[in-house]
Amino acid sequence: MGERMNVRGRLKGINLEELMHVNPEALQENIREVFANRLTVIRLINQGRTGNFIYRRCGISNSEQTRLANRFLQRDPEGRYFGDRALIPQMRTTEYRRNAPVQPMRSQQQGGLSGVLKLTLERHPTVATEISNFILRFHSDFSGQKFDRKFIAAKFRSILKESGVTEDEWPFNHKGLGQRTIEKYINEILRSDFMCAASTLGEFGVTHAQIGSGEQGLISPSLPFDVVQLDAYKVDQMCIVKAEPLPGIHTSRVIDRFWLLAAVDTVSTGVLAARFVFSSEVRAQDVEDVLISAFLGNWKPRDEAELQNLSYVPGSGMIGYVLPETKGALWGALFLDNAMAHHADRIKIKLKELIGFSVSYGQLKRPERRSIIENTFKQIAEQVMHRSPSTTGSGPGFGRATDAESNAEKYEIFVDEAECLLDVWLANLNVTPRSGSTFSMSPVELIRAHLNNYKVPIYLPTAREESLNKTKLSLDVEYCIVRGSAESGVAPHITIDKARYTNKVLSRSLELVGQRLLVKIDPKDLRQVEAILPNGQSLGCLSVLGYWSKTAHSRITRKLINRALRDRTLEITRKDDIVMSFVDNLLRKRNKRSLLEWQRMERELSSLGQSSSGDDSESIERTAFQLTDGGVTKLEFLDDFFDQSAGGVADE
Repeated sequence: MGERMNVRGRLKGINLEELMHVNPEALQENIREVFANRLTVIRLINQGRTGNFIYRRCGISNSEQTRLANRFLQRDPEGRYFGDRALIPQMRTTEYRRNAPVQPMRSQQQGGLSGVLKLTLERHPTVATEISNFILRFHSDFSGQKFDRKFIAAKFRSILKESGVTEDEWPFNHKGLGQRTIEKYINEILRSDFMCAASTLGEFGVTHAQIGSGEQGLISPSLPFDVVQLDAYKVDQMCIVKAEPLPGIHTSRVIDRFWLLAAVDTVSTGVLAARFVFSSEVRAQDVEDVLISAFLGNWKPRDEAELQNLSYVPGSGMIGYVLPETKGALWGALFLDNAMAHHADRIKIKLKELIGFSVSYGQLKRPERRSIIENTFKQIAEQVMHRSPSTTGSGPGFGRATDAESNAEKYEIFVDEAECLLDVWLANLNVTPRSGSTFSMSPVELIRAHLNNYKVPIYLPTAREESLNKTKLSLDVEYCIVRGSAESGVAPHITIDKARYTNKVLSRSLELVGQRLLVKIDPKDLRQVEAILPNGQSLGCLSVLGYWSKTAHSRITRKLINRALRDRTLEITRKDDIVMSFVDNLLRKRNKRSLLEWQRMERELSSLGQSSSGDDSESIERTAFQLTDGGVTKLEFLDDFFDQSAGGVADE
């Protein structure tokens, strides 16, 4: 009687509407009638009606009323009231609990073990915690291994033995060692936590479980240029580069594993900038070039597109070209992955301060947070690269063309043509309508609609005019100490990447020895730098000395040459031009990695108005290799050794 009065009293002070979780319309008719009658009982108890009144109204006895009230106020495993869920017929609110002891089984006996697992876990409470932790940590502890339930079951039995379960107890006294029961228990643990289960059951689960949870990210872009995503994609294709080792003699070399680097706007999905990177890995300088191009919007259509029967759709192009008002637009955030090139100071410090965006690297192995750029790369792979007869596919057995390397030469799939094709395709993509979040508009149309929205006008912040200078954005700034000695006859100079720089003013200013100069460096051409005194006065341009001064070269090239000199792998072919000697060596090696670097050097020199064949007129007698567009034929090596006294590599 006291228990009945207690539960009725508890029900009177509860707001029933907060405990209603069931939609009666979803129940079958016969079940719905029983449910509705039981719910009426709970409502009447909540209103303070007596048991006899409820019996006359609903036909349910006082004892059954108390049972229903107790079920209604019972808590589920998550600590919430069951509420009206407990009133559904055949709804379990407690798990089955075995009370009978486990008896030895006869040889042909079937069944008789209901609840034995739960009983075993109650007797050995630490087992449940150990096996649960082992299962949910499986992916991190056994990375790359397939989740095997038989292996987990064996581990479970091992934990039971360590906890004191004997051979005469379940599961060891059972013919099948309780395999099916244990596997069901493993599945229950996995079903208890979707995120952990997805992470445990495979590599794809680790990635995909992070999305589709209904939770908004910390950074949620709503307008164009709120978030820009940048990533690199390994091009699944083999191409060839043309070479002319001797006048009129052309050869070809196959290259692969080059990269496409691109930046896209998250809201509009429009491509801001893209370029091929001819290297085994993407470097920080490549990332900086793409970001500056995306920021300035300085893309232009390729003149050679018409020669290759390619055409830009009217009004197409990169976003900054089609919509000039977006040039220099300030970004809210830049989404990057954790590649080493993205953590370089020129990205996370220099460009961040100059352009003004924040950088978000995110978690390791979480490409889904950059879904827009990843989807763009997927379209490039499916619609462009994998349709080529020289494609290498997305992996072993996935789209690789038969004899891809031979096809590259057979069908003459040149790098320049592939790059031009991709440029046209990306430009046209920006004016192609898309479904989904862009409301079936193209990226250009969506950005234009935001800019012309008179109901919700937006202000697109742009950088100051002085910031829209490509040269200034590209410059590196460093402090260098002036070295020199009158006693040793060494004129004052500074050293950058093991090369000496000076001019007439600095070389005569012994009073500057030991002082720090602010130096502005163009990383694309290291032949000259600008030096500034501590008082702000400019020393003018300092020129590099010796064999570095003849051919324009980038900082990347300087570092590669220094590394080759240090490793003693650079064969000297031009005693007064170390850069062209490096180019000669790249083609002499004939491997694909060297060809990638040679192609990068070719682009680098072309952008500076030079050629990989150098400026020498005494071509054959003077050099070991004659280069034009690619390839090499080895000639007689130079008799004289490389003369470093001209001022190239400095040991300091």
